[in-house]
Amino acid sequence: MRQKNILMLTVPIFCFFMLRPGPADANAAVPRQITDTTISPGDLKAFEGYYKMEDMYLHITASSNGLVLEQMWDNQKISFSPRTGLDFTNDDGNFPLKFTKAPDGSITQVLAFNRDLWTKTRDYKPLVIKEVQLKASELKALEGKYTMQTDNGDQAFIQIRATDKGVILRQGWDNQEVPFIATSDVDFYCKERSFPLKFTKDKEGNATQVLAFKRDLWKKAKE
Repeated sequence: MRQKNILMLTVPIFCFFMLRPGPADANAAVPRQITDTTISPGDLKAFEGYYKMEDMYLHITASSNGLVLEQMWDNQKISFSPRTGLDFTNDDGNFPLKFTKAPDGSITQVLAFNRDLWTKTRDYKPLVIKEVQLKASELKALEGKYTMQTDNGDQAFIQIRATDKGVILRQGWDNQEVPFIATSDVDFYCKERSFPLKFTKDKEGNATQVLAFKRDLWKKAKE
């Protein structure tokens, strides 16, 4: 997921907020009429089902003239229209979906934004999060400023501060704050956005870095 965009937020890590999340007006998008002759309304049923990436799920259903994608972490729905037999896009054209078909004709995967690969699954299981209570000193050790270099060479940062139940992450580029609960002494989770954080600590128990979405590594800045 390295391209900045996803809809709204401008730093790679928080792209997840659409598919992390999508543009606000995507909810109201109405699929355009099918103009591609390689796909019929009946064929759209083959795309239906759940798709999984890491701990997140999408649910795709067919409409009369396209597809509707539902993000299971926030129930946001986005409408798509076909461009070819396997390619779809939202009305703004900034959210592409590219499906993969198996030799038997079944749909197996979908690539979102030309980078996020979701695998079709019949085993949809909502994620169960168990909250733990940490000591104030353990949470305090995670506080600070964390930085990461973006794809275009800019330096982005996030700020972590402790709360009674976990931590709050503030995005330096827009000051948006995201609350997390603790699931272990180093693992945290935002239920509303299916957004995981995993901290790394030194021998003294102080955080040195944090991994977001299991891929975006933010280094703690020296004070």
